[in-house]
Amino acid sequence: MRIAGLLLAAGGGRRFGGCKQLAPVDGKPLVRHGLEALAPLFPGHLYVVLGAWRDQIRPRVEDLAEAIDHEHWRDGLGSSIAAGVTQIKSRGRYDGILVGLADQFRLTTDDYARLVDRFDGDQSVAAHYAGSAGVPALFASDRYPLLEQLRGDRGAKPMLQQLAAELITVPMPAAAQDIDTPADLPDSKGEADGQASRTTSDR
Repeated sequence: MRIAGLLLAAGGGRRFGGCKQLAPVDGKPLVRHGLEALAPLFPGHLYVVLGAWRDQIRPRVEDLAEAIDHEHWRDGLGSSIAAGVTQIKSRGRYDGILVGLADQFRLTTDDYARLVDRFDGDQSVAAHYAGSAGVPALFASDRYPLLEQLRGDRGAKPMLQQLAAELITVPMPAAAQDIDTPADLPDSKGEADGQASRTTSDR
């Protein structure tokens, strides 16, 4: 099967107060954590959606993924997913697209591989954490039209809820940790005290 990886990194970092994608985490920009975890699984088929800060971010990611410019990134996470899927479709036929978020910094190649391993080309596969299914998720090609209709700040979460009866889920507690504000960075006091980063409910 032919599967593409899609990392979302278009946000403006309003709550972070700047370019979250380039915030240093364990000695490297946040966005590279996700791309480096995905790269071994999608050689030549890894894409990253850029919007705000794209001129600063692009030089830090082009060695790992093809950048997709999203001019309307202000329309929210849903619109970034839609733009990414539309652009990937124009690159050729893919049986599935794995959608991930740049700020889920705890996820590893093995985590993403577990989604790929469960994918049969027909049923979509999603991580399960914080009591429900969410991204990262690997969507079968018949779900692309739904992804292309996403709009606003809400991501794929509502869509995954609609697909619950046919969805394969994989326990992935590490996906619950993300970075929303500077206090969520690993070297922050909250991380040192063993507190999980904020869990986003609508992704």
